[in-house]
Amino acid sequence: MSTMQRATVIGLVSGVVCFVILSVFLIVTLLIIHTTGRSHADMLLTMKIAGPVAVVTAVAGFIIAVVRLKTIDKHL
Repeated sequence: MSTMQRATVIGLVSGVVCFVILSVFLIVTLLIIHTTGRSHADMLLTMKIAGPVAVVTAVAGFIIAVVRLKTIDKHL
């Protein structure tokens, strides 16, 4: 597997993991707010926030993986 393929896989996995964790956190937070107060929170807020954050996380994971894998390949 080449360096770019490994970096792509790392970037995609980090984006998916971040999306899942952030979505669960926001859903639980909005449910707590909804049960304690009388406000009706928009549950689509989780997708509006978690989507862009996951994309940024995937790009950052890809860039970090490329830099680290290139550095490791130079030392070998």
